[in-house]
Amino acid sequence: MSAEGCPVGAKVVEWFDHNSKAYVTERYDWFEKIREEVGPVFWSPNYGGFWVALDYAEVTDAARDWETFSSRPLGWQPPEGTDITYNGLFIPPRGARNMRPGEFPRSASRLLQEDPPDWNIARKAINPLFSATQAEKWRSRIQTIVDACIDRRIETGRIDIAKDITNILPPIFSLELAGVTSKNYAEIGEISHVSSHLPADDPEWDELNEIGRKVDLQGQIMEAIEARRNDRRGDVISTILNAIDAGAPYDDADVAGFTALIISAGIDTTSATLGTTFLNLMQHPRLIERLKAEPEITRYTFDEFLRIGAPTQGLCRTVVKDTVLGGQNLRRGDRIMLMWSAANRDAKEYPCPLEIDLDRRPTLQVGFGFGNHRCLGMHYARLEFETVFNTVLRRMPDLRIETEKVRQYDNCGIVMGYMSLPATFTPGPRLGVDAAIPGWRA
Repeated sequence: MSAEGCPVGAKVVEWFDHNSKAYVTERYDWFEKIREEVGPVFWSPNYGGFWVALDYAEVTDAARDWETFSSRPLGWQPPEGTDITYNGLFIPPRGARNMRPGEFPRSASRLLQEDPPDWNIARKAINPLFSATQAEKWRSRIQTIVDACIDRRIETGRIDIAKDITNILPPIFSLELAGVTSKNYAEIGEISHVSSHLPADDPEWDELNEIGRKVDLQGQIMEAIEARRNDRRGDVISTILNAIDAGAPYDDADVAGFTALIISAGIDTTSATLGTTFLNLMQHPRLIERLKAEPEITRYTFDEFLRIGAPTQGLCRTVVKDTVLGGQNLRRGDRIMLMWSAANRDAKEYPCPLEIDLDRRPTLQVGFGFGNHRCLGMHYARLEFETVFNTVLRRMPDLRIETEKVRQYDNCGIVMGYMSLPATFTPGPRLGVDAAIPGWRA
């Protein structure tokens, strides 16, 4: 089979479109069909044509080899004399029109869409805040926010897990971790959720950008930077200012860019992981009973639930030199998508990959990426996961999601998430927790 632009000899799957509605509901079946009939690496002619890697070995090999598979962003200027066009992590590329409101593309890209040595400098600057020890310091605060969310619904016997918990905790916590006021958490959360599920050419970007202009997250971040110059705390802005004092080559625009990126990155992926896990658990009552009886194991089950329901479906790379991957000849300048969600269900790597095994540890799942771009905030995501699940199972032990009313987004080309996860339970008592959150909405 041939197609315009298709590499000679490539194995082609013409119908593979990760932005289609069919992908949302059929992707896991697609992965298995392609594995059996085509192989671990294939060519899709959509969006100008790109490679897709499905299996764990090929995905991780490419993710760790940044010298061959580059993360550099759309518009990055290569050295003079080279002819490669870099296009970052997304297919189709996302440019300025659909940049999430509040992001600073130039500086933010150093963490998300960059290669060493620039990436090394950026990661070193922010690393001190993202250890397991630092994350643990936020346990009490996260617990307070979760209990406050549940208090608003506990007496009614009804709750929407997405709208009332998983879409509220991540934006509030991400803003507070950044060192920025959380007064606009609802709008910022909406921008993050919706933008993760919009095709690059969707006209709804204009509406989102208008919300972003009204919220003015950039302005709020700049105000927070000024406030932290002489009042350093355990937040993102303070951490980067400390790095600048120690010699990191950044300015205020860089601080703002890093901060906006970390806020955005901590919202939709965490929300999607929590929502998917609740749905998976509802299908396995035996697992729920075990987690109730052994709440201490929740932190260790995070990787298994992330493996079975990876929030980020896949991210892309630009091939910078001819190479072979999965038996396919990739050319310099080609684009490739590393499909995390498929690699996490590779039977060659995970025995009985469709089963949720709470004792499957340690497991090197790739739900939060792999290689130098593995998720910076994994310890915080793990803490949010543990706190939400243990609190819900303790305070609403007979929770049942109304699966027929669940609403998921029509597009999950980047993140698989949910708009609504309505549930019922036996009403319980309020704890009277004061969340102390500006703009807290009943």
